[in-house]
Amino acid sequence: MIGVGIIGAGFIGRNHFNQYEKLTDRCKLVALCDKEEPRRLGDWSGVGGNVGDTQGTRRDLGDIRPYADWKELIADPKVDLVDICVPTYLHKEMAIAALKAGKHVLSEKPMALNLQECDEMLAAAASAKGRFMIAQCIRFWPECVWLKQAIDDRRYGELKALHLRRQASTPGYSLNNWILDPALSGGAILDLHVHDVDFALFLLGKPEAICAQACQRTAGAYDRVHALWHYRPDLVVQLEGYWDMPPAFGFNMGFTARFEKGAVVFDICTGQPLTVYTPDGGKETPEMQPNDGYYNEIDYFLGCIERNEAPRTSTPAESRDAVGIALIEKQSAQTGQVIKVR
Repeated sequence: MIGVGIIGAGFIGRNHFNQYEKLTDRCKLVALCDKEEPRRLGDWSGVGGNVGDTQGTRRDLGDIRPYADWKELIADPKVDLVDICVPTYLHKEMAIAALKAGKHVLSEKPMALNLQECDEMLAAAASAKGRFMIAQCIRFWPECVWLKQAIDDRRYGELKALHLRRQASTPGYSLNNWILDPALSGGAILDLHVHDVDFALFLLGKPEAICAQACQRTAGAYDRVHALWHYRPDLVVQLEGYWDMPPAFGFNMGFTARFEKGAVVFDICTGQPLTVYTPDGGKETPEMQPNDGYYNEIDYFLGCIERNEAPRTSTPAESRDAVGIALIEKQSAQTGQVIKVR
């Protein structure tokens, strides 16, 4: 039985908490840390979010030990797995401390704010006995897994065009609005758009070059980014991400993929299932695995720990690449130049 301690009881921490409660045959929640006393005691009524369980409630935490100091949670001998669900600027320090303490570590995306911090985390993981993974939930989202398989097995022929999109109202659910401070979150490029950066890398690997445009409302904080990734002359790959939509818009993520023998469309906000449009004029709605990416990533990482295997579906090195490519997009937007990647 794997003892789990969660650091951070905001939107993501609450979502992860819910997933561990579905996996009680393999793990036990033993500790929860948050600097806000109501949150660490189970009052999540004021904790919002953008997808999944978006509205918090009050929870009876039973015998789960509450901590105000994350270092005390890491030192708890009953904690085997530390799940880090805190603002991005805190990821490196907490992950390295937990790895040095011999814990397994699941840390929320993005890996860190810059490549130097990512490299320090990788170095700590290389000499640690515990397993380490960044929580890239999109790699585990059923529709995204299905698209990866469709590209790899060429069931509709060769991929010709891909459009990944992620749109949101300005996030107002983070504690003290840390998410809107680029020094703490990296702005929309690193906090929101990095999901699709990592997804594109998962699907296709690194591009030859990148061209991006971005807009900002406040100094240093990009709220909207549009990027073209160059692979080969007959493949168009476009990524867009923004969190400057009006308040009532909420959140959407989705993709459109054009193959030689059909097209695939998925948009989460429409409530419609992933749909395949075939050359003969027909439509198909393939059956999807029922659990979402939050559940699947945690289920997968628990399996890695149980088998004593390093994660392969989402490796720390790949999460470093996602940060690096997102920063290349930012560089392209700032300079107006096409940036060579490889």
